[in-house]
Amino acid sequence: MENTLMKKTPFWRLVVAAFLGVGTATAPLVLLGFGLNTFIVIRIVGQEHATATYGTAIGITNIAVVFFGLLGGVIADKTRVKLGRRRFWIIIGSICGAISMLSLTYSTSIPMFIISLCLTYFFYGMVSLSCFAIVPEQVEQEKFGRISGLIGAAPPAFVMIGQMIMGVFAKSSIEEKMITMIIVQLICGLAAAILIKDNYFAGTTKSEKKLLGIRGYYPSFKKYPEYTWGLLTKLLINFSNAGMTMLTLFYIARFHLSQTEIFQIMGLTAPTIGVMVVAGLLGGFLSDKLKKQKPFVIGAALVTGICLIAFAFSSNITWVIVGNFIFNFGFGMYTAVDNALINRILPSKEEAGKYISIMNVTVNLSKSLVNFAAPSLIALGAAWFGGDGYTLFFLVLALFSILSGVAVIPIPEMGTKLKSEEESTNEIAV
Repeated sequence: MENTLMKKTPFWRLVVAAFLGVGTATAPLVLLGFGLNTFIVIRIVGQEHATATYGTAIGITNIAVVFFGLLGGVIADKTRVKLGRRRFWIIIGSICGAISMLSLTYSTSIPMFIISLCLTYFFYGMVSLSCFAIVPEQVEQEKFGRISGLIGAAPPAFVMIGQMIMGVFAKSSIEEKMITMIIVQLICGLAAAILIKDNYFAGTTKSEKKLLGIRGYYPSFKKYPEYTWGLLTKLLINFSNAGMTMLTLFYIARFHLSQTEIFQIMGLTAPTIGVMVVAGLLGGFLSDKLKKQKPFVIGAALVTGICLIAFAFSSNITWVIVGNFIFNFGFGMYTAVDNALINRILPSKEEAGKYISIMNVTVNLSKSLVNFAAPSLIALGAAWFGGDGYTLFFLVLALFSILSGVAVIPIPEMGTKLKSEEESTNEIAV
């Protein structure tokens, strides 16, 4: 058994803490990709070499982030401090993340830029990971849906606020914008650490480690099949979502839109962030109320798949805009309820950080693979179907969405014993 006396943070206090921690640790990473990183690279190498240099630097960073994400989960779980491992990494992650962001802001070379960006991703990732990991440790299963919806609303909410602030202070320097984000995250990160109660895990016995199947990094499929099915659902839906980054090029290729027209469409579709948040909150609340998760996840996967099929054959930009709203509704509901489902099927609460970090790796992994495969897939689509080639691209993404729903089917529903729990019961009975 875990050698600790469990302390629990009051539900709404934990929600506020996780909302602040996840939101302010995730938003800077997203906002960096909205142009801040690009301008730093331009300052270092000049406009002429910026495109090639930026692509290489971000490619290296994405690979490093996958590795750091897996490593970070283990480090977080193995940390043994009286302060509590989750509180410790929220504090250390916020402080070291601030230092990394400062280094990124004043980078004078590309190696310094890459190292600073990797460290920023790592330390802010540790903050959000710690906030996510504390949920299965302290919250009852019956509330997983609503808390997943509430925490899931944090990143888009803070990104939207950050965009508005950057718009208002558009004339401010890059350095001023970066420092503002650093200060906001540091304050909110420390506030999150103060709000939560944490537990000191002294460790587990050797027999318990054997029971948990900790011979390697990944849990045994034979003992924990639902975890692998859950990982597969995450990877497949993230493949579909990663393909949405190609929409700008899709607008140009199929509808021949100008830069001005594309930015106007981006303005029209900006409220999809709000739609995603509402869908997540609604799905989380209803799944808890009905004590059912799988119908929401499967239904949401089918909704995103249908929208991607509509994109594939659309000849009218209006349908694409409408489809964008519906897709984000489905993806928001999927993400919230699927996160609740994942919290329920984790092989071990003590190693929640490691198992959640493996799940989170699917985001960056899917982005890398989709960006790598997209040009070839679009070229193949043009050869098979003619036109711009995006018909095949979106059909493949739609297939991933539908398969993500199919992969949920083998996972036991709420109230049903997991395979590992059944085996434990049988062992006790014997």
